[in-house]
Amino acid sequence: MRDRFLLLGPVVCMLAACGDFDDGYYRYSDNEIVFGIRQRVDAASGETEVTAGYEYLGLANKGGWVTSVFRDGDGEGTCYFERYDNRLGQPHVESGVATWTGGKLPAPGLQVLANQPEPSRFEGEGWSADDTLTFDVSGFAMPRLQPVRMNAPRIALDVTGIAPAAPEGEREVTIRPTDDVGVTWTPATPAVATRVMVTLETEEEEGPGGGVRCFATSSSGSAIIPAKWVARLFSSVDPAKSIKGHIAVSSHRQITYHARGSWTAYIVATTVHREQAFTGLR
Repeated sequence: MRDRFLLLGPVVCMLAACGDFDDGYYRYSDNEIVFGIRQRVDAASGETEVTAGYEYLGLANKGGWVTSVFRDGDGEGTCYFERYDNRLGQPHVESGVATWTGGKLPAPGLQVLANQPEPSRFEGEGWSADDTLTFDVSGFAMPRLQPVRMNAPRIALDVTGIAPAAPEGEREVTIRPTDDVGVTWTPATPAVATRVMVTLETEEEEGPGGGVRCFATSSSGSAIIPAKWVARLFSSVDPAKSIKGHIAVSSHRQITYHARGSWTAYIVATTVHREQAFTGLR
């Protein structure tokens, strides 16, 4: 599964006003980049690992990603649909170093270098409950940003169900374009508010694929991706190819940093609590 650091839940803005919504779409800046760090349990080894990377969404008016915005099926949260081929990816830039520190990350931190082909990896837990992470970056064709501190995403969430459910003894879920995709968890009210991100992503052999992601509060206990958007995601896959992908349930934190030169940097941290492979039907 490709590391893609997903963003755009309700945001915290720094230095300037947030963008706004217009007819179900989100308007963006000329230059945008997402830096992400993710903690998850590797399915093959059973070991906890942390990955960190980056991706340009747009640079100097190149790219131009588009995200559709809508309410989730139970009306409690906000969802986003996106085709990843609208993202610019990793065009070559002169230099850049981004560093995540804090929690249980190794000293002097987990570094991400501009133009590196694969995410940086750390074998082990990167953070635990109540830890704070610090992010510092220079280069990447951006103006200098001040270091950012954020609470680490929660490390535990009791996921009680994913619907449709996999048949007994099976490892994959079958999803039809008429199905709502719902996730439930034991409501949690931590001292520091946190969001739960439910993601439905396709994984295509050629091409970047797409995804629907819904954000809800940890205290709500559920999120639903409406069938309309499941069908839209499936229809974006080449009709000659099968539909494969995964559902992921994560705790999510994000800071959105607006800087001079029409720059927006999204700093995202997630803990993946559950992943489920799926096959889609047409």
